[in-house]
Amino acid sequence: MILVDAPYISSGGGLRLLEYLVDELLMREVDFHLLADDRCKGMFDHLAHVDYIDQSLRTRKAWYKRHDLSVFSSVLCFGNIPTLVRMKVPVYTYFHNINLLTLEGFSTLKERAKAWLKRQVYRHYRRNTDYWLVQTENTRAELIRHLHERPERVKLMPFYQILSSFHVREHGEDYVYVSDYFKPKQHAELLDAWLQLHDRGIDRTLHLTVPDRALEILARIDAATRLGARVVNHGFIPFEEVAQLYAASKAIVYPSLNESLGLGIIEALEAGCDVIGADRPYVHAICQPSDVFDPHSPASIADAVERYERGSRPKSSLLIHNQIDDLIQLLQGKTSL
Repeated sequence: MILVDAPYISSGGGLRLLEYLVDELLMREVDFHLLADDRCKGMFDHLAHVDYIDQSLRTRKAWYKRHDLSVFSSVLCFGNIPTLVRMKVPVYTYFHNINLLTLEGFSTLKERAKAWLKRQVYRHYRRNTDYWLVQTENTRAELIRHLHERPERVKLMPFYQILSSFHVREHGEDYVYVSDYFKPKQHAELLDAWLQLHDRGIDRTLHLTVPDRALEILARIDAATRLGARVVNHGFIPFEEVAQLYAASKAIVYPSLNESLGLGIIEALEAGCDVIGADRPYVHAICQPSDVFDPHSPASIADAVERYERGSRPKSSLLIHNQIDDLIQLLQGKTSL
């Protein structure tokens, strides 16, 4: 039996990947036990073996101590932190929070201190994992650098789900940025760029998915639209409806400072959109973009969109592929790293 240890995954792209992994394990009739975040109670009740716990290290360690660990043949830790006890079977830790490594986007001293402390937890427990698994070469490089990890212990294993509804032939003339909101996602800079494009006489609709809780950026969206920028915020929408935004758009504009994967970029490319992205290593690790810009500069973002509007930029192309089959075979012991 495989243990999928995921007590820190409850929303966003991480939850989507976890649901995809669970579905693939079920489809292959793989025997596994899921240790899930208690904020996901009810979501995985259809599984034969599932426990929900809170996010404290103490609770997670207690779970390990009261269970018979000999029933597990391998462990996948899906929330950045390895097992809190040393296992006698292979342990693989999926790392997908690159901002906690670089501390980029944490502006206040309190935020940086909290992120730094989390990084020390990774360092402390790293002896309990046999391998770190990451989505891109960029994340691999940052993990090796900031955790002082040996390169041979950090392996590239990207996986992601693309629905068939994403593969559309006809596209509109809009632009899109499918992303949750927090500061490193650079929504403010993107909105400023759209105002600059409006001032230049370039008025294309920009689709966003900013959730209701992001009051500050929602106010900026309202202000931008009052000044004439064509911005439509759809809020949080089901994964299946995201395809409609890609179908209405010809390109995704992706100003995020850093990403462990950049699922929005992959989705957009699979849907047939081009990528106008931040000139950052994670973008170049995922794809060959049509154009790039300085994510800190609204003028640079506007310039890249204007160049794209002239029709002189190349088509974008994807550089990575889905390795879900490789991951499951690894967990089953049918292959090795």
